[in-house]
Amino acid sequence: MVHDELLLWCSERGAGSFDAFRDTYTWLRKGKQESSTLDWRIALYNLQVLGHVEVDWEARIWSVTPPVLTTLPNSGGHALLVGQRPLWLIQRLERLHEDPDPDIAALAQSVVSLPPHRQDDGPSVRMVTLTDPEECRALCEVLGIAFEDRAADQLVLRLPRFQEMLTERGVQRGPGGLEPQKMSEGGSDIWTDVEGHGEPPLHGAYRYQRYNTHRYIYWIGKSGFIADKRTVVYAELARAERWVLRYSPLRRELYAPKRMQLPHLHARAAVLRSGLLPQLTALDPQTAPDRQSIPEHKSYVRYVNIDEAFATKLTESLYQELQFVP
Repeated sequence: MVHDELLLWCSERGAGSFDAFRDTYTWLRKGKQESSTLDWRIALYNLQVLGHVEVDWEARIWSVTPPVLTTLPNSGGHALLVGQRPLWLIQRLERLHEDPDPDIAALAQSVVSLPPHRQDDGPSVRMVTLTDPEECRALCEVLGIAFEDRAADQLVLRLPRFQEMLTERGVQRGPGGLEPQKMSEGGSDIWTDVEGHGEPPLHGAYRYQRYNTHRYIYWIGKSGFIADKRTVVYAELARAERWVLRYSPLRRELYAPKRMQLPHLHARAAVLRSGLLPQLTALDPQTAPDRQSIPEHKSYVRYVNIDEAFATKLTESLYQELQFVP
């Protein structure tokens, strides 16, 4: 319930600062019986991955996205509500058959709002069933919200490449910061200390201490590209030709290591195939055709309702090679 109330607050507020979000999240959790100890930054990131908000992590501001109904592939005729959830919209969707607008009441015969499906660490999934996407589009027109057919499949075709993601925040010249650490080749620690405070070697992913957080930089020669952690990590994985993404055709599930989760737009594309946040799982090396294809860190996050064509496009956009598991 906390995450539903949090999204409702975001929807009514429209935009705000990190401080306002943190304070509201803390206040909503007071007195609740829920056991979640989710950090407010993870709660905000989950809203971003689900497509409900956009976040500028450098400027420390967020804004809610417009409401959209989008059809889900391979779902038997379901559409997912993404973005803003103001109270008026939820109330109208839950009472379509009683709506005073005769056009909406007529559409309620074929477009039916489902009860919310609760999930841990994020707001409930809100969906409608439909017999014809055009009727859902007509409903959206009357309600004044957007309709998109298979938004996830549209997004995966437009995912940015590293060249775009690495140049978005500018280039660092000279030392990147304090306490430099380099992304390791493997083992239990993803970051290892680097001696000295000068410029790093020619290529690689680095992390620096910055106030109470970290700054991530991918170095190519003397140019350091400032980016988010996940972009820097996958840039290094591609350079080192380390293939970490797994796919099960039988289960139609995509797996990414817990410590190397997808950049946020790639994660959003995968999440929009179901509306569900990725869940922790484990892959058994004994079941892999090549046991080396399951690295020492067996903890993964799982994205569901992913077909092979989608998984391949997403993986190629990160310059990975998809590894298949049972």
